Amino acid sequence: MRGQHVVRVAGVAGLAGVSVLHAVWATGSPWPARSAHDLAEAVVGQADAVPGAFPTALVAAGTAGAGLLAAGAFGGGSLQRGGVRLVAALFGLRAALGGEVALTVLKLPPAGPRFRTLDRRYYRPAAAALGAVLCFSTLP
Repeated sequence: MRGQHVVRVAGVAGLAGVSVLHAVWATGSPWPARSAHDLAEAVVGQADAVPGAFPTALVAAGTAGAGLLAAGAFGGGSLQRGGVRLVAALFGLRAALGGEVALTVLKLPPAGPRFRTLDRRYYRPAAAALGAVLCFSTLP
């Protein structure tokens, strides 16, 4: 049970990190990038395709809600486990399909080389790890 607790904490921490990062971006801050241009190239692939504050805040709220769900804030049981497994599957899908597909689904322009490199090296592995951790946290 101790191992599962550690896995759950890791999943909740990962979701909290994603949420906080998107909340910071929703305020207009480019952190940790030096400029909005650099941030846009890194996270959406094109400097002129920055999502607005509202959709970015929705991602922050959604991942915060998913973190609360994973933490058990809404209770336990099969409904909670199913919700966490759905979130895990979404992160697994993001990892498997990659950022290019995500950009297409979001109706954003194709990614530039910087985004493709970051996606391959960091974003896809991070999404896979978070999906796996969340999935393992639901095992009996």
